[in-house]
Amino acid sequence: MTGTLEKAWSAAEEASFLDRPAGRLRTALRRRLEGSAAETILGGRWLGHPLHPVVVAIPIGTWTGAVILDAVADEPAAARTLIATGLASLSVVAPTGWVDWSLRDTRQRRVGLLHAGANGVAAALMAGSWLRRRPPEPPDTAARTLALAALAALGVGGALGGHLTYALGAGVEHRPAVE
Repeated sequence: MTGTLEKAWSAAEEASFLDRPAGRLRTALRRRLEGSAAETILGGRWLGHPLHPVVVAIPIGTWTGAVILDAVADEPAAARTLIATGLASLSVVAPTGWVDWSLRDTRQRRVGLLHAGANGVAAALMAGSWLRRRPPEPPDTAARTLALAALAALGVGGALGGHLTYALGAGVEHRPAVE
């Protein structure tokens, strides 16, 4: 399994077909963000580290909670509310991610685009699940399946985000250990 994962990580890092669109997007973002209050706030400078890893807990937690409710309880309104909360949080989660991404090197931007893509798929699937749960109809098998598939896509996105941070050092400032 380790060899397969290493190949996947390597393929993500070497996805040079992403460089041209990434370059254009990065240029546009940097033009708008450079020295702005949005960069300071969304980038987490006031916090002392990137804000993105903090706020991603919202969709991860709410969507996981909705899938758990689907599996073990008959709480369709609560599950729908959790899904909606996670979807609403994307208005902060996504911009914080794009601010971070705009500061990364080429290899990190490649993995970051794949991370964003997987999370975009998760959001679209979860939005589909939310739409299938409109009252007065109870959630059906498709609504639950969409939510479960969204959680799987979110897991892929999270794995890519973890690789981006821990293996590629994105957003990590290396300081000497404090004794």
